Amino acid sequence: MITVIGIFENPELADEASSYLLANDFESENIDIHTHADEPETDRIDNFFSHLFENEKEATHYESLGRNGSIVTIHAASTREAQEAVDVFNQYGAVEVDASANDTRSLVIDQV
Repeated sequence: MITVIGIFENPELADEASSYLLANDFESENIDIHTHADEPETDRIDNFFSHLFENEKEATHYESLGRNGSIVTIHAASTREAQEAVDVFNQYGAVEVDASANDTRSLVIDQV
């Protein structure tokens, strides 16, 4: 499985991106959405990113963005499906998350 993560400032855009993926052959069990309105999930968000990133500074950066936005997680079965999710996240306005590169969207691809 490949995990693709998108962080959205606007919860409606996160919902729209998820709906688009569901309408285009993604399985509902492979899509998770968490919004900052779902709090108190701060510990879960922190733990989630801490498990993905060995670098504590990097994990903290993503945790901060995740606590202030809506997180959409896709568990893709193939590289093609992961790239499709990345493209949809970009199209629906996933936030830029890489502090060192202004053109990097909220797209983390992790081979699991």
